[in-house]
Amino acid sequence: MMTQTALSSKLEAKLKARFQFKFPKKYKLSFGYLILLIVPFCIAQMLDMDTKTVYAQVLTIINLLAIMAFFIQFPLGSRLKQFPIFTHIDWSVERHKKVGKWLGIVFLFHPILILAPRFLFSYNDGVKSLIEVITAPPMLTGLIAWGVLIAWVCFSVYKNKLPIRYETWRLAHLIGFVAITILATLHITTIGSHGQFQSNFNILWWVLCSFSLAMVVYNYLVKPTRLKRQPFTLNSITKISSHDWQVTIEQKSGANFYFEPGQFVWLNTSKSLHGVSEHPFSIASGKQDLPRLSFIIRELGDYTSSLGNLIEGQAVYIDGPYGSMSLNDSNQSTGIMLIAGGAGLGPILSLLRGLAAQNDTRPIRLLYGNNLLSQMALVDQIKGYETQLSHFKLQLICQEETIDPNQVNQPIYQGIIDKQIIEKNVDLCAINNWSVYLCGPKPMINSVNKSLKELGVKQSHIHYEQLSF
Repeated sequence: MMTQTALSSKLEAKLKARFQFKFPKKYKLSFGYLILLIVPFCIAQMLDMDTKTVYAQVLTIINLLAIMAFFIQFPLGSRLKQFPIFTHIDWSVERHKKVGKWLGIVFLFHPILILAPRFLFSYNDGVKSLIEVITAPPMLTGLIAWGVLIAWVCFSVYKNKLPIRYETWRLAHLIGFVAITILATLHITTIGSHGQFQSNFNILWWVLCSFSLAMVVYNYLVKPTRLKRQPFTLNSITKISSHDWQVTIEQKSGANFYFEPGQFVWLNTSKSLHGVSEHPFSIASGKQDLPRLSFIIRELGDYTSSLGNLIEGQAVYIDGPYGSMSLNDSNQSTGIMLIAGGAGLGPILSLLRGLAAQNDTRPIRLLYGNNLLSQMALVDQIKGYETQLSHFKLQLICQEETIDPNQVNQPIYQGIIDKQIIEKNVDLCAINNWSVYLCGPKPMINSVNKSLKELGVKQSHIHYEQLSF
């Protein structure tokens, strides 16, 4: 019979497990972001200003939150290891894009919302106020910032449809940010009601402006100088499929580099480090391969289409590692599913190599999909892990209408990575305790996420990086 003490301990453990609650990572990041967002609003509430109308108060709240969100935009899109909230690059970049669109809408209607009450009260007064706003010299900075911001947001939203190089877009995006930051700060500190009431409030905006511009200087001038002292050498570049290259670089002796499987770096193969020539690529090798790093890069744009022009032995520079996807997130899982779509094979292969290095005994499944059979890369090498890891299995998925089984010595599922093929490769009774790692194009990520949710996989057990910048 169980003693009273043992019964009490067991009951206590059950209650502790039931009421113990851990916030998912994305909620922690969102909470931290919101805290930063409301700082100017909280400071503004300490100013003893005259009571405003409800409409004016609501408009003030919107404007304060929006301008703070704008200042946070740059750290969201930067590589800041020193600040935990900004180290989760995939989450940060996704917020950067979504918030940028909303900022475009908010600032588009900013002058309209300010003048609307005057038009409602009297059309003539409204027209008079509009003319005064347009012609008043102090309003010039605001008008220019307003126009540039709208163009900047549209330029960002439709960048994939514009006939320009990625590097050109990044440079224009950066210049636009700097121009808007300075003009908007001038407008806020000369026209803003809080700043006019108490000039010390303007210090906040100039500090934020200075911090944003300082990050530009650091990322594009200071950091490149430091990276130049730690070059890598291009060891080899090999075509491993109809659309993929394997790039291997080697670190010079004396340098120190460490990464976790699943992370990525910004790779620069140009002669100049002071510019926008670096590109994000996931590491495909394992930690045991250091001081060599390998990348699997698919030809998808201007830069990747010119990889064949690289010369073995040339200097290569990397900034990183970055990314929060890690095998540590699956320490408590009973099984692991790796899902790679097209160019997403790189980080997934690094995770597999990490599992192999630690001789993981859990069931491991790798679903690897492509549009064409000719795009399958390193299949024989991946299949070799089935011998090394007793519970590992590879499943190829291909959309190609006609598949010759003799081309690849591996069963192939014809179609896309869907709910059906996931069900075939995992024990549905145990899937709740599995961790899933995804990497691939956004449509694939969204589709697989939906399938996993329908199968009952917890969102906290799904980990991915899209690397869409």
